[in-house]
Amino acid sequence: MVDSVLYDLGKALATLAADKLKEEYTLLVGVGEEGEKLQRKLKKIKSVLADAEKRELMEENVKSWLDDLKDVVFDIEDVLDDWTMEVVFVNQGKPKHDDVQNETTSSDREENKVRSSSCIPTPCSCFKPIQKVKSRHDIATRIEAINVRLDEINKLKNDYNLMSARGSDQSMIPRRLTTSFGQFKELDAQNIIKERVIQALLQPDQGTDGGSKIQVTSLVGMGGIGKTTIAKIVYNDDNVKSHFNKLMWVCVSDTFSEMNVSKAILNALLSGRSSDSEQLQQILEEIHKFIEGKRFLLVLDDVWTENDGDWNAIMSSLSSCLPGSRVLVTTRNRRVARAMKTNVAVPVNELPEEECLSLFQHFAFSGRGESERHNLESIAQEMAKRCKGLVLAAETLGRAMAFKSTKREWEVVLKSNLWNFEKITVGELPMALLLSYIDLPSPIKRCFACCCVFQKDQIMSKRDLVWLWMGLGLLSSETGQMEIVGEDYFNILVARSFLKKIDEEEVSFYIEVKMHDIIHDFAQFLMKNEVLLFSEDGEVIDQPILNKGSAKIRHLTMVLRRSQLPTVGNDDDLKRLRMVGIEAPDCELSDLRDVLSKLSCVRVLRIMSEKMNVVPSGSIGKLTHLRYVDFSGCWELKELPESICDLFCLQTLNIRDCSRLKKLPKGMGKLVNLRHLYTDRSAYQLPKGMKGLSSLQTLWGLNVGESQLDINHELLGLGDLQNLNSLQGEFWLTGIKGGMVEVEEAEKAALHSKTGISYLTLEFDNDGYSDDDGVCSDDEGVINRMIHRLKVLEALKPHKDLEQLEIWGYNGKRFASWISCRDWLSNVKHLKFYNCQPSLLPSLGTLPSLASLEIVGMSGVKSVGEEFLGIEKSHLASSSSSQPAFVAFPKLKTLIFGHFDEWEIWADPKDNNNVQVTNIIIMSSLSTLTIGYCRKLKSLPRFLAAAPIKELKIFVCPLIEGSIRDGCEEQYRWVSNIPSVEIR
Repeated sequence: MVDSVLYDLGKALATLAADKLKEEYTLLVGVGEEGEKLQRKLKKIKSVLADAEKRELMEENVKSWLDDLKDVVFDIEDVLDDWTMEVVFVNQGKPKHDDVQNETTSSDREENKVRSSSCIPTPCSCFKPIQKVKSRHDIATRIEAINVRLDEINKLKNDYNLMSARGSDQSMIPRRLTTSFGQFKELDAQNIIKERVIQALLQPDQGTDGGSKIQVTSLVGMGGIGKTTIAKIVYNDDNVKSHFNKLMWVCVSDTFSEMNVSKAILNALLSGRSSDSEQLQQILEEIHKFIEGKRFLLVLDDVWTENDGDWNAIMSSLSSCLPGSRVLVTTRNRRVARAMKTNVAVPVNELPEEECLSLFQHFAFSGRGESERHNLESIAQEMAKRCKGLVLAAETLGRAMAFKSTKREWEVVLKSNLWNFEKITVGELPMALLLSYIDLPSPIKRCFACCCVFQKDQIMSKRDLVWLWMGLGLLSSETGQMEIVGEDYFNILVARSFLKKIDEEEVSFYIEVKMHDIIHDFAQFLMKNEVLLFSEDGEVIDQPILNKGSAKIRHLTMVLRRSQLPTVGNDDDLKRLRMVGIEAPDCELSDLRDVLSKLSCVRVLRIMSEKMNVVPSGSIGKLTHLRYVDFSGCWELKELPESICDLFCLQTLNIRDCSRLKKLPKGMGKLVNLRHLYTDRSAYQLPKGMKGLSSLQTLWGLNVGESQLDINHELLGLGDLQNLNSLQGEFWLTGIKGGMVEVEEAEKAALHSKTGISYLTLEFDNDGYSDDDGVCSDDEGVINRMIHRLKVLEALKPHKDLEQLEIWGYNGKRFASWISCRDWLSNVKHLKFYNCQPSLLPSLGTLPSLASLEIVGMSGVKSVGEEFLGIEKSHLASSSSSQPAFVAFPKLKTLIFGHFDEWEIWADPKDNNNVQVTNIIIMSSLSTLTIGYCRKLKSLPRFLAAAPIKELKIFVCPLIEGSIRDGCEEQYRWVSNIPSVEIR
């Protein structure tokens, strides 16, 4: 359970104990030797963790041993955090917890000094020689005390006979059980083998010469090659079912038991009825009796025993059958096939590459649209190659990848070295809850158990859980991508039904889940000594929440209904806490300062209070272990204290739904480990120092207009985005004015290098000038503004894998060239233009993945025609050809036009002779068409008659409405074939 934590600590201590460091930095004197001892002991303990975790739920002493070990691990984490903070503050030449005002230069220096995804010290954070650190002796003393405690834990390890992973009893975890049922995709290569096996099973007996009437056919091949799948296909074949009087399926697995196999055969003969016989002799006699006069097929799946004597009695009991009876064996071992006296051995080899790909895609692409499949095709091919033709690998990996929704997630898996399919397969088995938990990988067990810090029936998002796990140090990754690791853990918990999706169709980072009450109870049982959920329900509390029975409580969640914060506990109780959650809608938390000041080891702080308007400044800045701070829903919160910027380890700051909070502290640039700043989309004033936060992944957006009014250059500007290349997900740029300065700033921003952004919104600020404001079109100022707007939009070109783009308020004459480039926006699925002023629509028909297009408020457009469809002259010239010359909007399903004040013509494409083109396919996937408030639009194009429209909505378009309602024009007869039509 603590394996992943110990792994990270071992790496940290290895760094501390490095000879080079001991020689060069006096800070390590007295620490290195103790650190080396600690590392050696941790390695010994780590070797038995797998065995301990299997036994903890059944052996109370082992569970107590693990609890003690977790206490030690918590203390080790605290020591390492304190060590890191001492290094940081000494390097800065500042005492710990000083209130430091931010300056741009100082934040830049801090950026260069320390940058990491965790708070584990590395050589790069210690480059400056350290002469004096008062706490050096204290750190060494604390590690020495921890070593003493580990000595006792090591002794108990031996007393409890905890075994290393290599020697532990694997039988405690049941192996994969198989049945004849299941869904499978038949492949050509498997069908060839199937036909060969069926031929062997159905052909008359040959060469028996008075010997056994039972012939054995064996499927032989390596694990995961698809032997069981082929056996299932054969077993369920109609010809096989009609040929044999009785079919039986027995999963043997690696632990052979003559009694268990005999019972399984007898139960199958009795059609599921249990026999009362308890003696092997009686069971074999009943088999002999019931099989008499029957021609049977017996599948023995996953046979491992090589001792032919194990089967003598069983095969003898079956000998009363009719000739033509068969046994079908699946095994990994050719010697097993020989021991079974096999008549026909059928080797099962790897699938051909193309069939392995087909099988992988069958599972991985389930439920995905054609454009999404196309986007993932190349990665799927590489993954299928790595499956090496193994059916189980292709199926297991395919099922796992079905939960990964983005191309980035697929790429991370592709580049990973952790291609262990066996663990995934074991975890997919329909086990009881306890066995399912035992089967979880060690780090995921801990993540699952920690979900019980939320109340029953509480809705949790993937985002919240991953950030919580990060904050508690449960996610480790050599690549630094803790979020990807966390998403993998989350998906596994969902796939194995530990977490239940609220919306099964949701695939984003904001997936919401709940835990079944029984599963929540089980998680609480696992964490009963560590987690306390307290809900006062209005009663008077006359004693501390953490009383004498709470000595090991590390995570506290309080739901308060009254206005005052009750007494939580004494100093020692509060110091032990790693996570504190307070949900107090009606509580001002005026006593919060006293509680916060004592939470010296807290990693996660979550407070939701609609009435809390201030965060105690002096207290929160001293909580230097904090990784995750969540103030979401604190509506009255007006400002964050500057001291929050002293939280060097802070990874996540959630201030969503803090509607009165308008600006952030000036020292935000000091939070060099900050990865997620979760805010509203409103206009926060972001300090300049944030430009150095190169680890920042979550940032809703930036108000460019705010920074342009900043004469003191204290706010983050457009060009300051240059180094924020880790940004992920959704990003808004608002207040873009399109001036000369912004052109340079937009180029510096380098949006094209921020490949993690999937949803980009560019919102321009209408500066008071429009193209029809009465100023002559050749006015130099108007022309310059138009040029600058276009240049800004050109410079804000995103990366090629963008999935969604919105442009608001752009008031240039035309759009940037990259918007119409099929090679640049080849993966864009959703486009929206709102209140933009160009007189021509961009050429969007060539975008191969575009599924929805919404254009609203383009008052300058008068005509829509071939340029919008992306049709070129060469396409029109070949109109006589029988083959389609061009396909416009191949994937478009939803099209919305609204508030086109001047739009009159929507034209059909015509060739050079002004004849309507018939060999161009247009909007062949269109399902929903909406047109509203286009009062001057005269008619709809004829090509819409060929589109598979299922829903048509026309609002306030009087010229079209009249014609359709009257049915007077032949071109609108196709409307009557649309299932849903709404005209008003």
